[in-house]
Amino acid sequence: MIKFRSIRSKLVLSFVLINLIFIFISTIFAINSINRFHRQLIKQNFTRWATDFEAMAEPNFTYFNYMNLCSQSEEILKDKPKDFIFLFDSRDLLINFSGPEKIRQELNPLPLPKKIDSREIEIQSSPYYLISVPVLIAGSDTIWGHIVFGFSFEESQRLISRMTTILAIVAVGLLALALITIVLVTKRLTQPVEILKSGLEKISNGNFAYRIHLHSNDEFSFLGSQFNEMAEKIQVMMTEIEDSQRQLGNQVKARTRELDESNNKLQLAMQELRSTQQSIIQIEKQKSLTAIVSGFAHEINNPLTGILGYVDLMAIREDVTPYLKEKLLSIQKQALRIKNIIDQLSQLNPDSDQAKLDINLSNLLSKLIKIIVSKPENRNFLIEKEIPDEELMIFGNHFSLWQVFDGIIENAIESVKENNVQNGKVSVILKKSLDRQYAVVDIIDNGGGFKNIEKAFDPFYTTKSRTQKKGIGLSIAYNIIQEHHGKISIVNNDRNGATVCIYLKLTNENGRNE
Repeated sequence: MIKFRSIRSKLVLSFVLINLIFIFISTIFAINSINRFHRQLIKQNFTRWATDFEAMAEPNFTYFNYMNLCSQSEEILKDKPKDFIFLFDSRDLLINFSGPEKIRQELNPLPLPKKIDSREIEIQSSPYYLISVPVLIAGSDTIWGHIVFGFSFEESQRLISRMTTILAIVAVGLLALALITIVLVTKRLTQPVEILKSGLEKISNGNFAYRIHLHSNDEFSFLGSQFNEMAEKIQVMMTEIEDSQRQLGNQVKARTRELDESNNKLQLAMQELRSTQQSIIQIEKQKSLTAIVSGFAHEINNPLTGILGYVDLMAIREDVTPYLKEKLLSIQKQALRIKNIIDQLSQLNPDSDQAKLDINLSNLLSKLIKIIVSKPENRNFLIEKEIPDEELMIFGNHFSLWQVFDGIIENAIESVKENNVQNGKVSVILKKSLDRQYAVVDIIDNGGGFKNIEKAFDPFYTTKSRTQKKGIGLSIAYNIIQEHHGKISIVNNDRNGATVCIYLKLTNENGRNE
């Protein structure tokens, strides 16, 4: 179903319907009026003509002069081949018939009225007016006969039909002309409305610079000017809003950037704080453990020295039996083992007064790796090194640092071997820090990494057999690096191994770094 939503379509439809109804009613009324006037005129003329003929025929009826009646009838119908006349006497017997024979056979006999009457009938598909006129003697009611006239108005009916067709054509033309006029008028009337509608659509779509132009000098022109003023105000307002939004956006971005920077600084500070806290905790824990272990080592070392002395004295006596001498040697062996452990525990607290000097860290690591590789058990093991040719000078004790790097590299090699890692290797990388203030040593392996990495520097913590390792190597290394004012850390890397990172302060141009 078509929906007419625009004003133009509604106006056009309304005017077309109104004109259609008006023209249809007018046409029907005109056609009916013409037909009615035509029939009334024909009837009046026909009745007057029949009355005149009755006046002329009255003497012939009175004197029974039927020959004159017949000649009069034929004279009347001479130029009217479709008309007919019946003449009846007073007894309703047919005296004479003038006209087509087929009409006579169809209409005779007829019921004849006793006064002038007319009716419209159809004979052989042709329209006829039929009138019966009684012939009276003047001044008397005696009826001498009847005259029945039949008049064909087929020609006039055709003329009326042509007139009706012409009238219908004229009505259609008028309707078309009215339709064209309506379309033009409604277009003229609704064009300003369409312009206003288009302007509103442009404004609603965000085109606030759009302006409408109406030159009708009427209410629509006033609406157009008001619309332009409204659009201009909206444009100014939207420009101000956009400027405000832009400024607000810039402020939000700047504030967000400041918040991000503050957040990043806060995160860095928190990370540094956690790192510092962990470092302090580790340092204090190492100090406490070192102090405790050193105290125990000192207390154990004194009686252990006495035991070893008494064992030696008893072993050199001549009255000692071989069995007792064997037992004394076993006691001496275990006591020496304890003494060795005590000596290693003593290293947890390195001597700060040990001799220190400038050391070329590149040379130290190169010699150390060369010695480790030359060992029979490591000849087929891959150790990669990235050591620069330049001298990276640090200030420290050569023996202690050698001990630290040697123990860490040996631990990495043992981890790879114990886990049977295919393509196992250890990488030693020496470089400068980004601020070029520290020498950085990375010792990387793919030997499985640490399960409890937070306990890596705890004394006596080890994943190996107690008969093999005592779990103090990394603790000693931590304390030695701390004593050299450096940093050491352990992380599990993406090679399925561990990375030990050591920072040592580079000496400045003036030599020793305080």
